Amino acid sequence: MRRRLLRILLALIAVIATPLGILTFTAYDPPPEAPADVRCAGDQVTLRKGDAFTLVSWNIQFSASRKHQFFYDGGDVVQVPRADVDETLAAIAKALRALGPDLALLQEVDRGSDRTHRVDQLGPLLDALKDPCEVSAPYHRARFVPFPVPDFLGKVDMNLAVLSRFSMRQAARVQLPLLKESRIRQAFNLKRALLHAEVPVEGLSHPLAIAVTHLSAFSRGDGTLAEQVAVLEAWMSARPEGQPWILAGDLNLLPPGDDPKRLRVHSELFADEVNPIERLLPRFQEIFGARNQLDTENRTYLPFGYQEPDRKIDYVFYGGPIEVEEAEVLRRYSALSDHLPVRAVLRLGEAAGRPGDVRGGGGGSNGQNLPPPGVPPHERVPYHPSDPDSAPSNIDTGTG
Repeated sequence: MRRRLLRILLALIAVIATPLGILTFTAYDPPPEAPADVRCAGDQVTLRKGDAFTLVSWNIQFSASRKHQFFYDGGDVVQVPRADVDETLAAIAKALRALGPDLALLQEVDRGSDRTHRVDQLGPLLDALKDPCEVSAPYHRARFVPFPVPDFLGKVDMNLAVLSRFSMRQAARVQLPLLKESRIRQAFNLKRALLHAEVPVEGLSHPLAIAVTHLSAFSRGDGTLAEQVAVLEAWMSARPEGQPWILAGDLNLLPPGDDPKRLRVHSELFADEVNPIERLLPRFQEIFGARNQLDTENRTYLPFGYQEPDRKIDYVFYGGPIEVEEAEVLRRYSALSDHLPVRAVLRLGEAAGRPGDVRGGGGGSNGQNLPPPGVPPHERVPYHPSDPDSAPSNIDTGTG
């Protein structure tokens, strides 16, 4: 009897382990760097020295709406109702159409994931911007994710994307360091990445370099974020003198000086002894200026159930001959994603100022100018009108 039970147990283990092993060892395993295909439709606009252009950076939370508390956020939701996906995707496309950015740097774009009914979300976003050039790169791709149990995530294909009214070239995906976890967990988890490309600029000797990324949310101080930031730092440092460049995305890092203990939820996620963002700020310029990072108007992330953002974890860095004319966090889109879109108007051809400077009204809260010394914050004059993760499965599924 015992032998029979043992044989049955071994057979069950084999039934479970064999497909799990196949999935593990045939998992998406991207190289350190690989070319990414740029696709263009219609006529592209020529970017020239001296031109102003609009940029939007947005983590769209795979168009899942803000109605659901997902399993990685302490809830139990895995799959999103099709009606919610369609409604949210249409609203995000409408928002992009209204904003009309020349460059859209997007994170968490599902392209055939089971949780969002295998909808390729990039299509409607391209239509919204009237067939721009586009390049995308996966950073969570798996044929089948067997977590959480019993409502599996299944097939997932989540991407970074750059949409551009200008022509693009020389795009590539750079693999970022993985979380410190087992080979099996790494096989099914996110493969965080940096996606970069070039936009030719008439009148400049260098193209505009653009990059989008989304760093790990659940490292819990294991050193991964510092390693990922080091890759971003290396990319920014490698830009030749005189080249304009932009790097934007969800970094999952608080600004320097922001104490995570003040947060009511998910404060334990910011566990690094030294905040890795300090490698980037104030060394590199961010559109809101080094002195305005803690302004409440510049917060970008809304935990589940929150009506107002409680932290800034999304950034737009820039360098070279670029001047910031406007910068704002768009709060009117708070119903569409757990991240608010960040919008900036930039101009090519002027050398960027010092990291702490506010140039062209772009460095203050929601685009406010930095007040002269002695002027209290409430007396700042607006530059332009303001727009009215403890995971139970430990799967770093990307939100946040």
